[in-house]
Amino acid sequence: MPKIHRLVIAREARHLTRPELARALRQLSAERKPALGTAPSGVLRWENGREPEKETQKFLAELFDIDPHLVDIHPWPSWLEFDPLQQYTDFPWTPQGALDALKDSVGSDMHRRSFLFSSTALTASLFSWLTADPAAAGEITSGRRLGEAAVTHIERKVRALRRTDDEDGGGTLIRETEAANEMVADLLAHRSYSLNHGRRLYAAAADLERIRAWAIFDVYGSCDDRIFKSALHSAHSADDPALGAHILTFWAAAAYNCDRPAEAETMATAALSTVRGKTAPRVQALVYARRARARSHLGDQRCWSDLDLAERHLHHAEQSQDEGEPEWAYWMDLSEFQGSRASTQLAMGRPRDAEATFAAAARAFDGGAVRTHALYRVRQADAQWRQGHHDQACATAHQALDLTDQISSQRATGPLRDLVGAMAAHQDLAAVRDLRERASALS
Repeated sequence: MPKIHRLVIAREARHLTRPELARALRQLSAERKPALGTAPSGVLRWENGREPEKETQKFLAELFDIDPHLVDIHPWPSWLEFDPLQQYTDFPWTPQGALDALKDSVGSDMHRRSFLFSSTALTASLFSWLTADPAAAGEITSGRRLGEAAVTHIERKVRALRRTDDEDGGGTLIRETEAANEMVADLLAHRSYSLNHGRRLYAAAADLERIRAWAIFDVYGSCDDRIFKSALHSAHSADDPALGAHILTFWAAAAYNCDRPAEAETMATAALSTVRGKTAPRVQALVYARRARARSHLGDQRCWSDLDLAERHLHHAEQSQDEGEPEWAYWMDLSEFQGSRASTQLAMGRPRDAEATFAAAARAFDGGAVRTHALYRVRQADAQWRQGHHDQACATAHQALDLTDQISSQRATGPLRDLVGAMAAHQDLAAVRDLRERASALS
């Protein structure tokens, strides 16, 4: 796969869109002189390989808190390696390492938001996670003893935030999950607790970090490796490999949606290495389904066998009602699986099959995961449009719009805007004009 340009990494680390970066450059240059007329198309050209003027590079360096003198010493875009947001500190796979990673993640400056691993660093990190021995997370003897009520309260909070993510999207969750995990980090650092309570606290921290990283992806469209890895550290200290695999499935989904399918496939394969044949069938189903999606983005035909295995495990889970199944695995149901299969069919160039499977997913939808339902309706409309079923595609897109009115998620509205944009060449159709007029209000 093509290497991600360093400017893309620096921009996404600050959750800036191309128009926002262009605007920031215009504002800074107007203060410093000479004023630039940078447009989003200019940022796109730089990200596609064109070199900006030296003066523009120095403005970029100032925006990114990089010493502008480095522009004179290093060629474009090598000096972007010195971006302070990309100076990642690795942490050992121990409870103290997990706590340090958590503090680094939730306690850092809000401008220091994202970090993207190189492929080599990611592979090394996942290997160390797979091979590190779990260490005791509890039996701490300093500080006032933490009781069952406090731990239970935190777990209830995590469950509630999961459901908020399902029903409303990530818009409200970034700050809330960060604040909750600051509290958990403080408890882990300054209170005493039993081994059981320590593991449960780290498990809560892991899921809060996962929700926060997913919310950042949902709102900004960026994959924050720093937060996902912090989540993985906490899951390891909770001695919960299934939870670690769960985190990796979300990390993989964010990665393949950010044009990093090879890394996503690596993540999903690492997740399978730790849960295959060792945990509840529903967990194995969700990991296989996520690897299938990653492989479909690579055009890898093995995605179909992964989907077959996911379906087999899900059928077993639905039949057995396994009492040992983790509470967080609830979201992998028939509707989610059908949506994964349909999305794979669409990515692999089979829109007719995808349309039918998305319809089956909608019939199985239970009314809870509104964002997912909206996203699958958008993809169903896309499948219809690709087949030339223009009126049907517009009608389905209207259904997606009805759902997006209920949530705060760019993950659903972004693809919907893209689809409506692709319809521009058919303005002569009344259905397209009506849809474009309604969609113009999308934020």
